[in-house]
Amino acid sequence: MQIFRDFIYSLSATNIVDMLIITCMIYLILATMRGSRSFQILISLLALALFYVAASRVGLVLTSVIFQYLSAVLIIVLVIVFQPEIREMLDRASPIRYLRGRRAVDTEPDLVEEVLGAVGELARQRLGALIVFQRRERLGDLVLKGKELDCVVSSEILLAIFQKTSPLHDGAVLIKGDRIRAASCILPLSTDETLSSQYGTRHRAAVGLSERSDALCLVVSEERGEVSLVDRGQIHNYSRRPDFRLALRRGLVSEQPRASEARGGLFRALISNWHMKLASLAAAMLLWFMIVGPQRSVGQFNAPIQYTNLPTGVEITGKWVDRVDVRIRGSESSLAKLNPESVRALVDLNDVLPGVNFFRISAKDLRVPPGFKVVDIEPSDLHLSIVAASSKIVKVMPMIEGILPPGSRVLVVPAQVKVRGADDELKKVESAVTDPIKIEELVSARKMEVPVSIRPEGLKIGGIDPLQVTVSLEGQ
Repeated sequence: MQIFRDFIYSLSATNIVDMLIITCMIYLILATMRGSRSFQILISLLALALFYVAASRVGLVLTSVIFQYLSAVLIIVLVIVFQPEIREMLDRASPIRYLRGRRAVDTEPDLVEEVLGAVGELARQRLGALIVFQRRERLGDLVLKGKELDCVVSSEILLAIFQKTSPLHDGAVLIKGDRIRAASCILPLSTDETLSSQYGTRHRAAVGLSERSDALCLVVSEERGEVSLVDRGQIHNYSRRPDFRLALRRGLVSEQPRASEARGGLFRALISNWHMKLASLAAAMLLWFMIVGPQRSVGQFNAPIQYTNLPTGVEITGKWVDRVDVRIRGSESSLAKLNPESVRALVDLNDVLPGVNFFRISAKDLRVPPGFKVVDIEPSDLHLSIVAASSKIVKVMPMIEGILPPGSRVLVVPAQVKVRGADDELKKVESAVTDPIKIEELVSARKMEVPVSIRPEGLKIGGIDPLQVTVSLEGQ
């Protein structure tokens, strides 16, 4: 009950939109893979994922580690296994398909009569046939074309194709518009175990294709002389010619929806496949709860301040705040995994002027990962002293401890550095010095990398602090 209350407490407009987007993605995946063998593989992978979560929660260390290593190659496995489904899913989700080349094709009455004539004769002769009518969706990824054809649909051609002596009779005929595009095509078989055993390979191929697309399939049974239309995975048998003619016209001819149908279109779209949509919503809510979770915990972080866009010709002087304490709200698990380095404050100095400048850090100035909300910032008010600044070149002086061997000298590379800072402070600087260098160590190493420092504090050397120079011993 407490979990339910936490979930309700965490609901917001942003979280609801987040879950709806994930729901649509899950539904698209399920709708694309439904009825295929890949769907069974997907269910198995989901079961393994749930097992991994459970193993992590109860402390099965070895099992969790092995699953973590396996997850490293999971993306590659998914791409290889689900390549056809991914292509189909992206094609269905693409808005381009609705903008060009996706209009319903109005089928001429002559086409229906030609098909009726051929089907009637095929049924009378007990010749099996399978005809696919392409509608809005492309079938290139689902139909393996046999022989390419491009001819007008006629009963004579259909009868010739499906004669047992024809080399093209084994397979399906693909019709697009009023033309036969290919013959002897291979279709994906349905894996629906509830399909009656009286249906053979032709019916299973028709059901398999109609499950994965909006194609309309016509099947003539060789054993029974029965004529069937398969649409959206459903088989409809017809024994009367007028009923079959009407069903075929409705399936092929694009008609304008009635006003009452148009008004109920959105409602029907929402309730269609309601069980799958409800399952998608439940899965999205579960994912949100597991990954994001109730955002009721608060964590505190000491975040660095990143000052950006400081104009040329000015510099920050004196002491300034370089870190702030930030309190962030999120789920307990997310806060525990949050990298403190991913939290920082940005202060834009683009509009500063010489003198004291005041800033207020708000939530919009904080950079935090998605899923977290900034609760408090301390201190939130900052003041920076900005002064006119310039730069000049000074010599680098090595600080040697000890006596140099006779005939030797110390060489510093680079010998000069650029120092930047406030004009008043810069006038006092004549050189930069290295950190102390023991002569014994320099004689032994012959060459050393040594930091360079500058006084007073607040001055910068070449934009990098500290700067490393190379000190070497020559001679002797």
